[in-house]
Amino acid sequence: MIETLPSGIRLKNLIQSQHTEILSREKNNDKFIHLYSIGAYWVAFEQSAYRLNDLFPQCELSLFIVPDRPDYVVMASVLGDKVNAYFRKHVISRDGLNYKVLKAAPLVAEYYQKWHVDAVRSVL
Repeated sequence: MIETLPSGIRLKNLIQSQHTEILSREKNNDKFIHLYSIGAYWVAFEQSAYRLNDLFPQCELSLFIVPDRPDYVVMASVLGDKVNAYFRKHVISRDGLNYKVLKAAPLVAEYYQKWHVDAVRSVL
């Protein structure tokens, strides 16, 4: 039944029910890309969004405000077909139907922080 829901509803449900867990994964994430399927799109948040944006510069960036978080959360989204083609060529650390984890090179904190500021500015 969940696969028949529109992507926007699936995204809303993901953020409402799992934002604490997602942001906890991203808090010290310097080695992985965590991806979540919302139907037609795969989305990533914060450090994972930075890496997804590096892989797919044409991705869409969005901002969210969630409870107990003083600043914006950055999300990157890519059409499923584009990411699925990438999946076929790379090793996936965790390969679930709606959640995948890819290994990545260590994150340079300064680059991520600059990207985050620039991403927020570009969306606002």
